[in-house]
Amino acid sequence: MLGKGGEGSQTSTQTNSQQILPHRLHAAGQQHTPATCFSHCYFAASSTCTPCLEHQWSPARSTQCYDRSERFLRWDEPLTVGLLISTSIITSLICLTAVLFIKNLSTPLVQASGGSLNLFALFALVLMCLSSCLFIGKPSNNLCMMQQILYALCLNACFSTFLTKSLEIALLTEFPRCARTALRWVTPSRAWLLVALCLLSECLFCFCYLHLGPDYVLPDYTSLPTEVLLTCSTASWLAFALMHGYNGCLAFVCFLCTFMVQTSGKKYNMARGITFAILIYFIIWIFFVAIFATLRTVLRSVIQIGTILMVSLGIVGTYYIPKCYILLLKPDLNREDYFQYSTKEEPEGDPQ
Repeated sequence: MLGKGGEGSQTSTQTNSQQILPHRLHAAGQQHTPATCFSHCYFAASSTCTPCLEHQWSPARSTQCYDRSERFLRWDEPLTVGLLISTSIITSLICLTAVLFIKNLSTPLVQASGGSLNLFALFALVLMCLSSCLFIGKPSNNLCMMQQILYALCLNACFSTFLTKSLEIALLTEFPRCARTALRWVTPSRAWLLVALCLLSECLFCFCYLHLGPDYVLPDYTSLPTEVLLTCSTASWLAFALMHGYNGCLAFVCFLCTFMVQTSGKKYNMARGITFAILIYFIIWIFFVAIFATLRTVLRSVIQIGTILMVSLGIVGTYYIPKCYILLLKPDLNREDYFQYSTKEEPEGDPQ
């Protein structure tokens, strides 16, 4: 629609236009002036308002359009540097934990915690921390796809080791009568089989994710006034839910197996570390979903990186750091009788 404005209204709009944010409209020489465009650009005696192309923008009182600049989380931003430093610190902490567990691999504490499965879980956590770097820099379709797959597989590798320990604890404490026959499926050699089955199942969900539609780069022209925001968009929410929901199910099973376990004050409560690690995982994901759904800026990548780092730190801090404390500062507790309910079956005749 085209409309005419008088001299008084034109003077008023010139004053008001100086306070308006940039808009995708610019003035072009015509005989009529649209009243709806007065608040977005400056007009001469005879002009009209022409919308810019989607990838362009126009400041107030401008007679031409400008190309939008691309916006994403760049490597040289101060916020990125801070995230990279945090990633380095958490990764170093995990590596030091792995070195300590390797040096004490044959001790009762490490064996009760899962033995060599601990090293596998710690290696997966290192990869998960490093995968946060995929969220930095200009996104591409391949990067968007790798972000979700690598995170899901690494987290699954860690939770699958927790699952074997959780099932063992549940059998020993809640079902001692059938523990003698069932423990063979979750202890040393066959525990790796259960871990492999969990990873294989996650690989199948990742394949469904690739087949139904992986994440892809979606330019966002509406969230920022002068820039185009490059984000990774989800093509199939069903595949996304299956891939990440499976890890959530593993975590929930681990929680069910461990949160009610009680041990004597003279025994180490192996279940407590798993329970706290899973609780932290769920709490972080609740906050992540709530915050991520409301953001439409480059901070979405920051939130994703922060979630990965916090989950990794939460798992290490609740499950592995207390064991490092015993190995370093309480070596007298690193004996078999302190962990016997984690490594041996309870006697069937014991009513307790």
